Amino acid sequence: MDKQALHDALDAQYFGLADRLDGFQPREGQLQMLHAIAETLADADFDPANPPQPKVAVIEAGTGVGKTRAYLLAGLQLARARKVKLLISTATIALQEQLMHKDLPELAKASTEPFSYAMLKGRGRYVCLLKLEAHASGQAQEEFDLGDAAQQGAAEADAAVFQKLQRKLQSGAWDGERDSLDGEALQGWGRIAADRHACTGPACEQYQDCLYYGAKRVAAAADVLVANHDLVLASLRSDKSALPSGERAIYVFDEGHHLPATALSHGASETVLTSTAWATRLERALAAAAAELDYPAEGMPDGLGPLREKLGQLARALLDAHSEKLQVHAAGGSSEPMRVRLPQGKLSEELRDFWEELHQIAAGCESKLADFSTWMRRKRSDEPDSAAEVNPHLLAIGPQARRLTELVETAELMLDEGAMPPAKWFDFRAEGGVVQLEAKACPLFAGALLQRNLWSRLRGAVVTSATLRALGKFDFFLRDAGLEYVEGTRTLEVQSPFDYGRQGRFIVVATQASPKDPAAHNRECGRLIASDLREVQHGALLLCSSWVQLRALVDAMPPEVRNDLLVQGSASREQLLRRHREAVARGQRSVLVGLQSFGEGLDLPGTLCEWVLMPKVPFANPSDPVSEARSEWLEAKGRNSFVELTVPATGVRLNQWAGRGIRSEADRATLVCYDPRLASTPFGRQLLAGLPPFSKLLRRGGKETALEEGGG
Repeated sequence: MDKQALHDALDAQYFGLADRLDGFQPREGQLQMLHAIAETLADADFDPANPPQPKVAVIEAGTGVGKTRAYLLAGLQLARARKVKLLISTATIALQEQLMHKDLPELAKASTEPFSYAMLKGRGRYVCLLKLEAHASGQAQEEFDLGDAAQQGAAEADAAVFQKLQRKLQSGAWDGERDSLDGEALQGWGRIAADRHACTGPACEQYQDCLYYGAKRVAAAADVLVANHDLVLASLRSDKSALPSGERAIYVFDEGHHLPATALSHGASETVLTSTAWATRLERALAAAAAELDYPAEGMPDGLGPLREKLGQLARALLDAHSEKLQVHAAGGSSEPMRVRLPQGKLSEELRDFWEELHQIAAGCESKLADFSTWMRRKRSDEPDSAAEVNPHLLAIGPQARRLTELVETAELMLDEGAMPPAKWFDFRAEGGVVQLEAKACPLFAGALLQRNLWSRLRGAVVTSATLRALGKFDFFLRDAGLEYVEGTRTLEVQSPFDYGRQGRFIVVATQASPKDPAAHNRECGRLIASDLREVQHGALLLCSSWVQLRALVDAMPPEVRNDLLVQGSASREQLLRRHREAVARGQRSVLVGLQSFGEGLDLPGTLCEWVLMPKVPFANPSDPVSEARSEWLEAKGRNSFVELTVPATGVRLNQWAGRGIRSEADRATLVCYDPRLASTPFGRQLLAGLPPFSKLLRRGGKETALEEGGG
């Protein structure tokens, strides 16, 4: 590809927008990003005859750069030239909606070359019309006959909800997607969601009206696809992907800092050891299908009975082994589950024997079940008239088959005792006087998963976000995302156009109490934060590191301040944001109070957020079992987990929190962190240096002085 011609064409398109797009103003950073993408992807080889040699542009674009328009313009130009699609993947629904309802329509209207666009979500985000009909009519009630009374009652109550949903769908008041629901309708979603295990595809009587396949058909014809990281990672591993392969699309990952966490969620698995009713339901469903369809008895899974027995034995052994600790935990009144992690991922001989037997039995059942499912699908294909017989059985077997697959995958992870064993733990959860026991496992790092399942399958990609660097470097993200050894990776930092030194102040408060003494520090922070909140005229954001801290600080606020707090959990996020905007519009003080989910992705420009208050440096939860296992593995290798993992991850999170303050060139904000370690420790000064160039101050004894990042 002639690079100069490509850059010239992009310049012509970019500067031509000034005549075709209202309010468009060229931005230096946006143009820099656009050309960096073109320079990287111009070298990408999309020929399927050649082995993949991915070219990846990793770009941190500060707030205000306009990264969306940059990657859309560059991506479209390159996609047209290579005759491939452009796929945009995001981490949040909010950004997907923004792309579909704002960014893409604006660009399509202003573009000299027309293009089409569509959004595709994972199958499970769409309702299954057959399941909805079955649950609304009560035909699926037998699925819950083996459950407890509470479950049976819940299923009966849900029937009315499903009937209401069915009416809304038929009238056009609901689009059939999970993301359009809230409240009680969401609670029963798992029963009516489409899923691959139960889906009968083109043979389904509802195929022509199926919302998932309808969206898939629209997406197949579109030039630009909008998806999410979860769907991309699931689809690229599938032989029947709903998304274009790496040879047929340029992939752009916006909110790319979420990729490692998404990959870990795909690599993780869990199963409930104390629940075996699904195995009985599966046994019944299989027997009914085999009897009606004349399937040979010798081909049926015969291990479901022994599987139930073995699961019960394992659950009893674990409950007996930890009964005393469980009693102490219950006496403490904690609503959190009691967690037992396996150090170094090592199984005792007894546990290993249990998991080996479970895996052998479950894998055998899964194999025979797969053969039976294949036979049913083949029968339906060879004998079209049999679809009415076969489809209900596939629908009944599907949800239980998923539980069997989860058990096999969990057992495989539990038995992995290689050079880097997964994190492995058990959650004991008391519910209504009964203990539910869950076995969980998760790989330690996402890099190898992403390298194997993503980058090795792509030809050209862009990863972008406002927070990809940690402590001023890309190293942590590249390692975490599996890009460290991808030769075609290029990195770029595009500076925000904001004048942070003029627009924002970052104040470090030298508290007397140490953050390592949470009770004393929370008491002092309560007084200091209340004092600062009295200075707030419009909107503010108080970001806490834990629920314990949040509750302590809210309780410490005097009534005249507490009345202005909008606390996470007291209503939905959307409701809280609406109340916040309304209060600020009325000229009242309003303070949003929340945890990490409020520290990322909130766009509160102007007076909606003039203060950002952070009681502590936002370290991740140290008791998270995956974080614990990672640190343990590194320390066993003689490495420093605090330096390699904790500090960089905290740097990213602190940047995200600080990014809530300045959202436009007109904004002014004061950011306050009540953690003296930012000024008094080497890691704190590293974190401070990695922030945007705010005017940085140290407040000690009520007096504020300029803070030099090299020392406190």
